Amino acid sequence: MHADHRPGRSVTTPSANNRLAAGARINDVGRNWQAWLLSATALLLLARLGLMWFAPLADTTEARYGEIARQAVSNGFWLMPHMDPQTPFFAKPPLSTWSSAAFMTVFGVNEFAARLPALLVSLGAIWIAMRMAAELGLRQRWLVIPVLASSPLFFASAGAVMTDAVQMGVVLAAQYCAWQVWREAPQTARWRLAFWAMVGLGALSKGLATWVLIALPLASFAIMQGKPVQLLRRLADTQGVLLALAIFLPWYIAAEARHPGFLNYFIVGEHFARFLQPGWMGDRYGTAHRQPLGAIWIFWTGAILPWIGVFGCLLLRAARRWRSSPAAMPPLECLLWCATLTPLLFFTFSRNIIWTYALTAIPPFAVLAAQWLENSTESLQQRSALGLAAFAALVLSCAPLIQRQMNANSERELIQNFLQHAPAGAQLNYQTHPAFSSAFYSQGALCKGDCHSKVVVMDNQEAQRLRIPADRIRFHGARRSLVEVK
Repeated sequence: MHADHRPGRSVTTPSANNRLAAGARINDVGRNWQAWLLSATALLLLARLGLMWFAPLADTTEARYGEIARQAVSNGFWLMPHMDPQTPFFAKPPLSTWSSAAFMTVFGVNEFAARLPALLVSLGAIWIAMRMAAELGLRQRWLVIPVLASSPLFFASAGAVMTDAVQMGVVLAAQYCAWQVWREAPQTARWRLAFWAMVGLGALSKGLATWVLIALPLASFAIMQGKPVQLLRRLADTQGVLLALAIFLPWYIAAEARHPGFLNYFIVGEHFARFLQPGWMGDRYGTAHRQPLGAIWIFWTGAILPWIGVFGCLLLRAARRWRSSPAAMPPLECLLWCATLTPLLFFTFSRNIIWTYALTAIPPFAVLAAQWLENSTESLQQRSALGLAAFAALVLSCAPLIQRQMNANSERELIQNFLQHAPAGAQLNYQTHPAFSSAFYSQGALCKGDCHSKVVVMDNQEAQRLRIPADRIRFHGARRSLVEVK
């Protein structure tokens, strides 16, 4: 059949038809951007649950807090967290430890039980963020979920044995309760009591630092609304203050009575010297971090990596709106910006920080990003959804590599090798300082010195220096080896 070349007739070649069909298929795929976002979220959830179940507790942070929780379960250190039976842990209050230890009591001493509280708290944070999105006017409030799930810091903290997820949940809940009090929602008195309950729990999560992260955004919001005293008056409640004191004060009194000097170290050292003295040498449990001023913004970039461009654009847009007409910005949007920016500005002038300090800023930013996504053009929604799906697929494909790296930073495989061959009740002899993961996976069955063990653990460098024959090395890990004694 020949093409019709008569005047007024369009000529369509097979190649043109193919290009049009391909373009139509791409558009059809892109138009279903919501399905791509849901698929990306499902992939990220699968990766998160897989790492929670299969990955070991890695040294130092996760294994340390996992071992502290195990000490509570195994040795009864519920009042004051302990790193080992002889070493109380003064650096953090016990709320996070209690939560992990409680789940270990129910589900056994294992990685998933230790990590489960962080996941549940993160799910609670998602629910609060969705409530905020609905009150901000979003029709599709679920859009906060893919934003949070794809933020690397939120993703990591949602299934890790650390104190940061619990603190994030407490701070976000307190801010949401304060917002309900501010707008005089129904049952304001209950919201006010709930706010003070979060203040009490904040003192048990990370102490005064949690109070600062609650108070600064609220104070900034009240000032920007031109009503700095009104919020304080609405939140003031004698019963609420008494409730907060009843939640945290008994533990602080009992902890100081049992361990004199705790309050001085925790309040003065952990809350002031740590942040005001670069390279603070008073840290009893590690080395103080010395970062350049403003490092929190580098950490923030990594914390929300796929969304950092959105953050920059929204920040510039919000600044222009505020400069031209402050009243044009809805109060809740103003609060969300205060909750996002205040912690980052606060830590800008501190050198002794780590990247998890940006965590409390992520949920309020996720609400703002979800609003941007809902109001974007269809083509931008399509590109964002496809890009996020590609990012989620990359994370899922990298999950085995992440687990391999965590294996390299954990003694789980070494301890498993020892337990396969050791008689019941045997102790593992360490010729180097035991790692926290060693204590966790061996259930504390460790010793240093002569404990009549047929194998010892030594650093790989030491084994190489001593020229230990290969036939005596039962297990060779990334850092340490299990060596037979002769």
